[in-house]
Amino acid sequence: MELGRPRVALCLPSIEMRTNRRTPAAVLSVASLAALITAGCGGSSGTPASGNETPHPLEIAQVREVGVVGAPASVTARDVGATALLGTRLLWLFGDTLFRPRAVDGENLRTCTAATAEAARPLETSEATDANAAPFACMAFTPEEAAFNRTSGRADLRVALWPGSVVPTADGSGLVFYVKLTVNPGLLNYDVRGVGVARIAPGATTAARDPGLVFQSPEPTLANASVFAGTVYAYGLIPGGQNVAVAMAPLAQAGSHDAYRFWNGSAWVADARAAAPLFGGVSGALTVSYNAYLRRYLAVNSETLSGRVLMRVADHPEGPWGAPVLAFAGQAAAGTSSYAAREHAELAQDGGARVFVTYYRPAGGGFGDLRMMEVTFR
Repeated sequence: MELGRPRVALCLPSIEMRTNRRTPAAVLSVASLAALITAGCGGSSGTPASGNETPHPLEIAQVREVGVVGAPASVTARDVGATALLGTRLLWLFGDTLFRPRAVDGENLRTCTAATAEAARPLETSEATDANAAPFACMAFTPEEAAFNRTSGRADLRVALWPGSVVPTADGSGLVFYVKLTVNPGLLNYDVRGVGVARIAPGATTAARDPGLVFQSPEPTLANASVFAGTVYAYGLIPGGQNVAVAMAPLAQAGSHDAYRFWNGSAWVADARAAAPLFGGVSGALTVSYNAYLRRYLAVNSETLSGRVLMRVADHPEGPWGAPVLAFAGQAAAGTSSYAAREHAELAQDGGARVFVTYYRPAGGGFGDLRMMEVTFR
């Protein structure tokens, strides 16, 4: 059975869309997607209900693979896979995207691409492509960034714009949090510049960047955002390690640095340098949602360099967070490890008793895919 179809007017993109048929559609069942939309939960799975109900323990009952996130036939690999439900379309945002043959503009790499899907069939993606069936970038470089990349001419020396998350805004559009960085020669040799925001319309696959950056290095890389009760909670790594910090701001002011307050372990303060670690072992990607079944906040991430997908819970967005629980171990080619695990809270079923998580599976030789798993709680 398909996901329940929401009773909201469909907002279609103004550019030609092509259905990607490389991956069979995954059809998920849900009691009521409309109830989730009413709760305004794209990017989070709702707001804590009042009452003193006893939380369910974080215990994994079953894990099964749902399928592979679709892509144009030209795409050999793309990671990240952040999502939000904008209108009745699910927006997918991807990071580094490799494809062959080269695009009309001569490129064979985009640092970000995007696609949409029906909420009922989230793995059956659609997106615009050029005459060579190559995808377009989801965010444009500034003239200075484009000049740097053009002068370098190297995949291992370039400016990159990597989407971290996207959350719905009050007007129904999406707010994209992205990391601006310089990729340098060598393994995992990145120079993070900071975190910016961009805005995207429902059904669109290109976002317009706000000028400047919201957070700048050496502030935490707060690109993993969720919205609870009209407040953005932005999570990210503290420089120099794999420890996570969090800041919050009113959703309407999410593009303004001065609106944010940082959790220092006991209070929300204006000084980003005081941000305290919540927990560690995070490779970069992280999602936090409110899970109505567990009756607590749920964090999902890949463990650094292990490929293990971990979950943990807390009574508040800032914690304290409990010990991690192993959800499953991601697949990967020999000599590599999977990464970029994240929950897609807008797809949760059975009141949050079943959640959906994707991770990136490297296959070697410039190939790889995003795989979706269904995790059922006990």
